[in-house]
Formats: sequence, structure tokens, C-alpha cells
Amino acid sequence: MKTTLLILAFLLSINAASQNLECRDFKNGTFIMTIENPLPSVSKIIRRGHQQTEILIEKPKELEAMDIPNKLHVTINWIDNCTYIATFNSAKTNLKDYQKFINDNGGVLVEKIKIEGRCFFYRSTLKLKEESIVIHGKICKE
Repeated sequence: MKTTLLILAFLLSINAASQNLECRDFKNGTFIMTIENPLPSVSKIIRRGHQQTEILIEKPKELEAMDIPNKLHVTINWIDNCTYIATFNSAKTNLKDYQKFINDNGGVLVEKIKIEGRCFFYRSTLKLKEESIVIHGKICKE
């Protein structure tokens, strides 16, 4: 159960407007990421090419007692302008066990569902041996 919550915490953190924005407009810049389910959270994302820093602004109450860092460093492997795989950056931080687990399972696949206004709606998926954990969210340009 604790591992599942930790994985969900990462997926909440992962795992990015009316000017006819395209996927490439979300590759660099500062964004606000919002997730409603399963655990509501809000993070600020600073993305530069293959590097992303996530700063947790609103932490889910269910995770307050857990050792979830408020700042994460993520490496992005772009598949195309709309799809990428996110993994924790071990060069910038000592990874926790759940972060190593996510990296060891190939990271989190993030795919665009749609772009609406200044927001990129996405689906993030962590594939495990017999199941997948999927979370939907949105990333909006500041």
C-alpha cells in the first residue's frame, strides 16, 4: 500500500494556450501542473529541454506524513513533441526507493490527450509487470 501511494505521488508530480499552442510549446518554460485524482495536487514545473524541476505547491493530505520531497529533478526522454518518458535524475538527487523502483520499471510515459487554451491535458502511465498505473492531469503555461 505504501509503495502504491509513493508511486502515485510520483505520478502526481510527473512523471507538461489560446494562441493555438502546439505540443512543442510545452517543451520549455514554466508551467503549473494540476492533478485532481487520485490525490489532488498542484506543482510548478520548470522545463528546459530534457531537464525538468518540479516544485510541489499543494501536497495531498494523504502524503503529508510520508517522506515525499517538495522538489524533484526529472529527466525527460522525448519520443516526439507530444510524448515523453520521465525518470528521476539520480545525478541531481539521492533517489528514494520508490524513485529507483519507477526508474527500474522504465519511468513514466506521458502522452498528450488534448491541448485546450493554454493547457496540455495528459495521461501518465507507469507500466508494471501485471498492471499499469494511470493518472490524468493538465499542465498550463504560466
